[in-house]
Amino acid sequence: MGPLRNAVTGPAGALAALALLLLGGCTKEPDPVPAACVGEPPALLAALAHAPRAVVLADGTRLSRCVSTARTDGDLQSLGIAFGRVADALREQAASDPAAALRLGYLAGAVHAGAASGHSGIALQLARRVEQLATLAQDAGAAATAALRRGLRAGASSG
Repeated sequence: MGPLRNAVTGPAGALAALALLLLGGCTKEPDPVPAACVGEPPALLAALAHAPRAVVLADGTRLSRCVSTARTDGDLQSLGIAFGRVADALREQAASDPAAALRLGYLAGAVHAGAASGHSGIALQLARRVEQLATLAQDAGAAATAALRRGLRAGASSG
């Protein structure tokens, strides 16, 4: 064990340890999903009330950033629960309420934009799920359908 110990503790080992420390300091951990992204549905719905203008959460986070920072299955699950509840609530109203349809479209557009700029397939899975939820019943009126499309465009551009 003598030669091995010298290799680890000798000048070369010290240099290697220093290099690892320096490299460790240069790496950047990915940004976590902001806490506001997985907040309660009323907070998310309140933020979406600003659509079609740019929607930001209480801490200033855009919905697309929530999605682009998702890196793990846990992130996906947390966002899926939060955004899914909001999408479900809006979908229930959207056929008869163009404002709800607009907000639903905005959410789907913003999630899609975040997934497109994200770094993983996890975000794409979330976008597909929200897009599935952002469909209107076949008996939805023309006003609701137009509002949904308008929301999709707004969310994709400023979400």
